[in-house]
Amino acid sequence: MRALVTGGTDGIGREIAAGLANSGVHVWITGRNVERGKAAAEALGATFLRAEHSTVAGNLHAAAELREEIPQLDILVNNVGGMAFPARTVTPEGNEMIESLNYRGPVTLTRALLPALAPTARVVQIVSSAAFMHRGDPFTEPARYSAIAAYARAKQLNLLASLSLTRVLTPGQILNAVNPGTAWTPGVQALTPATVPAWRFIWPLTRAIQRRRTPARAAVAPMALADADTTGVYYESNGRAAKLPQRLYDPALQDRAWEAAARW
Repeated sequence: MRALVTGGTDGIGREIAAGLANSGVHVWITGRNVERGKAAAEALGATFLRAEHSTVAGNLHAAAELREEIPQLDILVNNVGGMAFPARTVTPEGNEMIESLNYRGPVTLTRALLPALAPTARVVQIVSSAAFMHRGDPFTEPARYSAIAAYARAKQLNLLASLSLTRVLTPGQILNAVNPGTAWTPGVQALTPATVPAWRFIWPLTRAIQRRRTPARAAVAPMALADADTTGVYYESNGRAAKLPQRLYDPALQDRAWEAAARW
């Protein structure tokens, strides 16, 4: 079996990659830093693929390279993401960075890899409970920027697009979304009070809570979905299926999110 874990050089992604590799799966991991990526791959017994996941073009390039190396993919874990951008940042393609990294990128990569997915492939979309914080139009960027607000909107779009994809996959192919929960990862360590302004008065407490949960613990729920037999379900960090806000079940909204990711 073959698996791709994006952002698998560190944090939760690395723990997922390690679990898959230990179960006998040949794992590809992606990252931007070649030296760190190759070292992680060697330690895991995996293969490293350099990828720029913050752009549509970068994801298309990564998908093309992977498809040249392997004929078929059994497991796809879209783990890469983040919100460590206190000030609004724009990608070379003109997209807001957090939206591109957490929504456009994963959807683009998944779309490009569809022809390579095995008939019984498992797709695991890493999202976040922050997705439920966004209450407005998910297709409109708020006039006032904050990293947490951008992240919430991007993860909601990711979740909507993922649910749309379940209607595109062939019978036997399975996709689920999961919130791994907070963990003391490099991405979380890079956050500052400016990233989540509402937390600035409780920042020491927030950091203490984040430090208590390891990436290995956060990888448990996503790992379980690599062998799931249900599809189109959202799971919380405790591994239990959870209901979404009713409006997110709208097929038209889901399909719009799937299609909008391709426009840049």
